[in-house]
Amino acid sequence: MVRVAVIGAGTMGVRIAGELAYHGHRVKVFDSSKDNLDKVFSRLQEDRRMLHKDGLLAQDNFLGQVLCMSLLEEAVNDAQFVFEAVVEDMEVKQDLFERISHLCKEDAILATNSLYLDITKVMDRAHLPERCLGLRFLFPVYYIPEVEMTAGKFTTTTTIETVRSMLERMGKTMFFRSGDHPLILSEEQREERKRTRLEQLKNCSGGGLYTDKNIPPLFHKGNRQPNRDDEDSILPADMERDCAICMARVRDCLLNPCHHMVTCFECGKMLQERHDSCPICRTDIGETVRVYHS
Repeated sequence: MVRVAVIGAGTMGVRIAGELAYHGHRVKVFDSSKDNLDKVFSRLQEDRRMLHKDGLLAQDNFLGQVLCMSLLEEAVNDAQFVFEAVVEDMEVKQDLFERISHLCKEDAILATNSLYLDITKVMDRAHLPERCLGLRFLFPVYYIPEVEMTAGKFTTTTTIETVRSMLERMGKTMFFRSGDHPLILSEEQREERKRTRLEQLKNCSGGGLYTDKNIPPLFHKGNRQPNRDDEDSILPADMERDCAICMARVRDCLLNPCHHMVTCFECGKMLQERHDSCPICRTDIGETVRVYHS
């Protein structure tokens, strides 16, 4: 399980978050727009319905976790990997990466999905630019295996190898951008990859019954306990225990009326006082209840 922050809750950012959660990673999504954050889970559910319709999704299963954060610091404070998916604007991206690079851990890898901007310039003001690179999931994210990588002037081979290893564990193939232009798949190429993915699922499941171990579902059950008979569905112990905001205290706060338990009591009260929403379902917080663990 990798701790990931996705910056930008537009269509691409949400789908990247969904794909990462598919494979068991804990994902925090940040956006400066509350409206965009409020739409994250409805967009995930719509993608889930689309994948079911296309035969690319099996049965519901809970692997990773997606949390919505309204403060940038809360999204990146413990991230091992930060993926930016915001507007294609050099100044916006430079400002963002300068802030992120000082808020996150020094060993976190920072990636931008920029189509045409110079990666070295995007990361010009970032702290420790050797951990920065361009990384672009091809559309549609869920069944396209290729991920385009662009190294900056200071990107190290260690950074590249770490990203490549993570992507391979997700069944993705990283390739270097050739020339100045990004790879844009045609409709025919996308359909070909969809057919290939369907064949892979059929072959892995013994003929037509798709296995959720290949493409985990876009499904969010909040803090509901997964089936203990399914080892793959069990969240890591630290994910179940640690507060999603501060990562320093245990989860001991029930958020009402949604009844999700994802923060410590101190952070839960903080969210309520600043009129923020539940990080899991984006329901307004009316009350916080302390929970005492035996």
